[in-house]
Amino acid sequence: MLLRLSPGICDDRRMIPWDTLNAEQRQAVEAWDGALLVMAPVGTGKTNVLSLRAARAIENGVQPRSMLCLSFTNKAAREVKARLVKHLGRTAAEVTAKTFHGLCAQILRAECDAVGWDRDFVIYDEEDCRTLFGAVLRREGIRPSESEQNQFEFLLFDAAARARLSRFEEPPGRAPQDIFDECLRESRVDSIKRRGGVRFKPLLSEYVYALRERHAVDFADLIVGVNRLWDENPEALDRWRAKFNWIQVDEVQDTNRSEYRPLRMLAERHKRLSFFGDVDQTIYEWRGSAPAEVLADYKSRFAPVKVLHFTRNYRSTRRIIEACERLIVSCPGALTRQIVPQSADEGEAVGYYEAANSMDEARWIAGRARELAAQGVAYNEMAVLVRTNFTARELSRHFEELKLPHTKVEEFKFFQRAEVKDALAHLRLLVNPHDSNALARFLRTPPKGVGDAAVEALLGEPREAGLKVGDLLSTATLDAGDPFLRLLEAARMGRVVVFDIESTGLKIGEDEIVELAAARCGADGSAETFHAYLKPSRPVGGSEDVHHLSDAFLAEHGEDARTVLERFRQFCAGCVLSGHNIPLFDVPMLTSACRRLGLAGWEDQPAFDTLDLTRRFHRMPRYNLGEICQRLGLKSVPTHRAGDDVAATVELLQALLPKVEQGLPARVEAVKKYGARFRPLAKLVERWRMAMTEERPAELLERVLDESGLLKHYGKNVEDAPRRENLGELVGHFRGYDDASMEPLDALMHVLGIAALGREIDGQGAAENSLLLLTVHQAKGLEFDTVFVAGAADGEFPLGRSVRAGLETEEHRLFYVAVSRAKRRLYLSYPIVSKWGREQLRSRYIRTILGSSS
Repeated sequence: MLLRLSPGICDDRRMIPWDTLNAEQRQAVEAWDGALLVMAPVGTGKTNVLSLRAARAIENGVQPRSMLCLSFTNKAAREVKARLVKHLGRTAAEVTAKTFHGLCAQILRAECDAVGWDRDFVIYDEEDCRTLFGAVLRREGIRPSESEQNQFEFLLFDAAARARLSRFEEPPGRAPQDIFDECLRESRVDSIKRRGGVRFKPLLSEYVYALRERHAVDFADLIVGVNRLWDENPEALDRWRAKFNWIQVDEVQDTNRSEYRPLRMLAERHKRLSFFGDVDQTIYEWRGSAPAEVLADYKSRFAPVKVLHFTRNYRSTRRIIEACERLIVSCPGALTRQIVPQSADEGEAVGYYEAANSMDEARWIAGRARELAAQGVAYNEMAVLVRTNFTARELSRHFEELKLPHTKVEEFKFFQRAEVKDALAHLRLLVNPHDSNALARFLRTPPKGVGDAAVEALLGEPREAGLKVGDLLSTATLDAGDPFLRLLEAARMGRVVVFDIESTGLKIGEDEIVELAAARCGADGSAETFHAYLKPSRPVGGSEDVHHLSDAFLAEHGEDARTVLERFRQFCAGCVLSGHNIPLFDVPMLTSACRRLGLAGWEDQPAFDTLDLTRRFHRMPRYNLGEICQRLGLKSVPTHRAGDDVAATVELLQALLPKVEQGLPARVEAVKKYGARFRPLAKLVERWRMAMTEERPAELLERVLDESGLLKHYGKNVEDAPRRENLGELVGHFRGYDDASMEPLDALMHVLGIAALGREIDGQGAAENSLLLLTVHQAKGLEFDTVFVAGAADGEFPLGRSVRAGLETEEHRLFYVAVSRAKRRLYLSYPIVSKWGREQLRSRYIRTILGSSS
């Protein structure tokens, strides 16, 4: 196959600093084409090779816009992109560098009509999902003991993910109840065990329905959604295959079968799928990662696969590398047989301390940390790593007594901090007024004069009548007395225009409308239709696969865009708009097209979404237009052609209007009773929503922080100063994450998605210098000058129940991950007397590192 070089790129190797690469790294960079598997232990220069291999592919003619680089964390993805920019300049902007979940979100937002999701969907993190499960449990009257509430909510969250993903595993499909029962057996939620468990499937159904009602998805939804899309919509799969014909994936050891499946489906034609990682760092088997099975399938499907092993470590001192090597070569099934140190620094011997108890252990760690700080080592370059959250909390209490500055486990993730989540909730509510989790935070912090009693009342009869609490944050609703009164009045007069568009793409500020169809209708039927093809100023490109309108067809049949849009404006005179899933695409696209031609926009035109209406009045497993029509027994069949989809939406609207009419009295009564409390908030939110389409994300955030009172709220007390600083840092992150090529609204949704999907620390708070206290799982992918592995007793590390469950090898790898975080100093410690008052032995892994005589 002949490769066409990208414009301005010459195949002269100028971009690749070959003299900085060792022989193993050079081979990986040279193997830019085809299937490649690289096993790269810690500190072997993997990130540099990832970026240089992508640069080498571009040198050889691979188009940057067709390249996909996936990383485990947002931080790692940004680093790969930054290094690409260093080598390629602006060309690198076209390379897609994301996490796997970020890729899924991109695909599903683009294909939301096919999967039946709202285009404004938000991604719920673990805390949001657990809160949702808590609400489901309360409604169902299931009450675990207070001390077990958090653990049971996590159990449900975990079981819900496993149950939905199991259908894409091989062998496929275990019953949700069986998965829940297994999770319950492994847990310590004794109060639920004593009652004989619970029926899980109804809880799962309620949970998923609650997500959809809030226009929200969780992490498992993203994976399930893409798998289902590929299975049920071959055209969509072909479109994304055409988009990405060079795929590189990092951290393969953390990939489970349901994540690998859509990737291998994307790559099965072009075979350009490569994996990097270190299976000896597999620490998520308990969560479904299965690198052995994934790699066996990969080597079979993508043969021949070139396999390389990196062995040279550039990160750590020789003493630390020796400890790592001793530990990993003794691990059953380990691939790493040798780690070759490249540093000349011998380094300190591995430190070791047998403490009398946990307080003595904390005192020893604090003393050593203070000595190092006095020598110039920053506290935030030191980390204490432990096996469990319980041990972390116990050490944290001791550190507080000892006045040792430290960041706790629960404070580790920047985007999980309370003040940061409060700020993000304000912005999420602007994008998605149906997000009740965000609404609750918005009303609560700072207090806005609407109490829990009012919210609970609105969730009763008014909700059954089709009213959502978020509807009261609209002055149009408050003025009319009902969110749908104008729709009902227009329908009675036959003045509803249902419309649909097809376009050259999904970028609102750049792409163009190529087909516009509409029907002016009322409650009883259509009166008049509108249809036109528009002649675009650019080629339709890959969008032809969606709407099947070619450049040649549009050149012959397309009309002048200004003429069509002016005629459509006349067609809509005196009407309200309606359509399926229109708020964040069709209406903004129509507005953008008009503004680019110097015509008035459509922002002030009332528009009603039939997808939202269907969710309010009909409970269904999925809400794509075709399935809705089928479940409601409608005659129309949507085809992804504007005219056909308009006909289907008209029939759907007419089926929904009687229910909208029926609920009118209850909705009006509720708005009349509670509306006054919401009016000041509605004015504020609408001002922000206007700014949302004009201001960049960081500017909007600064406005919201000021006008919402959040900055003032977190400025009342001296001890809140770090919280205010974190809000300032959040503004900085918004600037860093902003994609200038996107319209402001799209950029805001992009930034909010990154915040929801963040797995790693993106900053500890402004100018914060404190020792990090983390679980080993949290520390994955990080490195520190100095590492203390604490609580390293047999029964704690390895964890006794993991050993009993046959997972001792994973515990061995987890200890390896812990010690390999250290660059210059490594200390191991354990308390001789456990927290339960029992004597315990040091970890078997300490004996492996230090030798039995030490």
